[in-house]
Amino acid sequence: MDHPWTEDPEFVRLYDVENAGMWDFDFYRELAVELGARQVADIGCGTGVLAVELARRGIGVTGVDPAAAMIEIARSRVADAQLNDAVQLIRGTAADLGPSSADFAVMVGHVAQYFLHRDQWDEALRHTFAALRPGGHLAFESRNPQAMHLDAWDAESTRETQAHPDGGEFTSWLEVADIEHDDADGDLITAHGHTIYPDARHVVAQETLRYRPLSVLRESVEHAGFVIREIWGDWDRSAADEDSPELIFLASKP
Repeated sequence: MDHPWTEDPEFVRLYDVENAGMWDFDFYRELAVELGARQVADIGCGTGVLAVELARRGIGVTGVDPAAAMIEIARSRVADAQLNDAVQLIRGTAADLGPSSADFAVMVGHVAQYFLHRDQWDEALRHTFAALRPGGHLAFESRNPQAMHLDAWDAESTRETQAHPDGGEFTSWLEVADIEHDDADGDLITAHGHTIYPDARHVVAQETLRYRPLSVLRESVEHAGFVIREIWGDWDRSAADEDSPELIFLASKP
């Protein structure tokens, strides 16, 4: 594939199939309700699954995502749920959010790891900070680089065969293709996502993610002006330690 998988409509259609029933959606939905959120900024909203879940609970949502294929599916999902009045979708980034327009901002699906360079990550945090009202909260997660042994990305560990939305079955798996070590900002890990479609086509998509350590994430969040409230290590809200699979941040704007 000569373009990002997030811009490929055929590939994006399988995204929800591969990620159905994930704990993160339940986690962020419950956290939004617990915090009493009334307007959520969903940064990197993808196909709009969380936006619809929140809107069904009476919470307004503004979702932003730079990928046209993602936004197109999100718009269809919102329209099918008859929630157009509650959800605004923008093809763009956190920079396109209005100032002080939300009381809760989320980055779901390891969106934080897609900001490959530190200046991009810092900019996203600054724009998110500006989009929140005083007292508002930010929550996001990033895979813990100290626990990579728990997240094996190879054909044997990740290979799955599932029903294709148009009939038949597709098979997919992940494998690590390259690791670029970076002691300052965390390693860059490139993976190949393989998909064999029902018509036997074998498509390979490449994706690179940044694995920032806890110390870097903590410093960057505080540098943007946030006060860190919690750092969890998994979706059960257990405390983060060196073997935790996730680093889940909850921070607030003073």
